[in-house]
Amino acid sequence: MVTQTHCLKRTGRLAVTALAATLLLTPAAAHGDPPIALSYPYLGAGAASLPKLRALAERVSRSYVHVVILYPGNPLAQDDPPGVLQHASGIIIDDRGHVITAAHIARSTKNHARIVTRRGRRYRARILYIDKREDLALMRVAPFPGMTPAKLAAADTVKKGDFALAVGSPSRARGAVSFGFVRTPRLNESLEYNRWRIANAIEIGMEVESGHSGGPVFNRAGRLIGMVAGYELGDTTKRPYISPQITYAIPASGLRAFLLRAGVR
Repeated sequence: MVTQTHCLKRTGRLAVTALAATLLLTPAAAHGDPPIALSYPYLGAGAASLPKLRALAERVSRSYVHVVILYPGNPLAQDDPPGVLQHASGIIIDDRGHVITAAHIARSTKNHARIVTRRGRRYRARILYIDKREDLALMRVAPFPGMTPAKLAAADTVKKGDFALAVGSPSRARGAVSFGFVRTPRLNESLEYNRWRIANAIEIGMEVESGHSGGPVFNRAGRLIGMVAGYELGDTTKRPYISPQITYAIPASGLRAFLLRAGVR
């Protein structure tokens, strides 16, 4: 697997590491994996066992998918052959099979992709559209049984201190759940790394890792408030390393605007 990291540039802050035509494919899954069981790697055993939090995570994570990006010519590769480019996360956005992820994960419409659902089913995906200005990419799979789109939150409803829940695939550990709280509902500046850019991100006090890119962020009501696009990196020269626990998400308003540009909504 090829892994790349990207540094977001923001004045006065530490470096930030980025997480990362209509064609219907066959609705039959090519292969089956074990169902994805949710995990809570950033919480103590007591907090992770809270029934209300676990119930919320189980409900909203139905729209989360594990994303695998492959070099052209290897769309159904199993395991990790040389064709695998990235493992990350994605969000089912409607019942027509549209899935969004980060542009720095999808990279190019020439790449192939597949998704793995919570039920462990694999489906081939087509990368349709990439917007480098907002670090967003649109994919499509054929609609399948049990497809559960995320429900977007109303625009401009995120407030400082609001609860947030994210689901992602750090280090390919599918279904990792993070909890946190909104620090800044709208950063009035751009975050940039290499060719990718995020405008007006939500800043969240939450632990995520590389592989959470493209994953959903929900509020307490189970509405999608954003997509994970990056996180702040602490001083890696110090031991033990201490994470700043700051995550950046593209807000629901940005996701809506992107879908309009892509001709989906």
